[in-house]
Amino acid sequence: MNDILKRAEELKPEIIAWRRHIHENPEVSAVLPETSAYVMTELKKMGYEPTECGGGVTAVLEGDPNGKVFLLRADMDALRGQEQSGLPFQSENGCMHACGHDMHTAM
Repeated sequence: MNDILKRAEELKPEIIAWRRHIHENPEVSAVLPETSAYVMTELKKMGYEPTECGGGVTAVLEGDPNGKVFLLRADMDALRGQEQSGLPFQSENGCMHACGHDMHTAM
């Protein structure tokens, strides 16, 4: 377990940066061109081959074809509303991630 915790700590700054970028640039509805492009860019950096899918993004991590299959899902959309958090990465476009989708996507 210590190896997992160590790796999580190593990834922490990068995950925080992803979350803050997504938080600062929210998009509403199922049309998320900037968010999807950002997620696809980051997945490509990790060696995945993401594809756009219905306003979202999919990527496959392949392993044993006879092994278990699992799916991870993260909502990426935001809500309409003016953020008033005062944070340095506060959104300024009349939309905000008030529901945690920025965190889901970053993770």
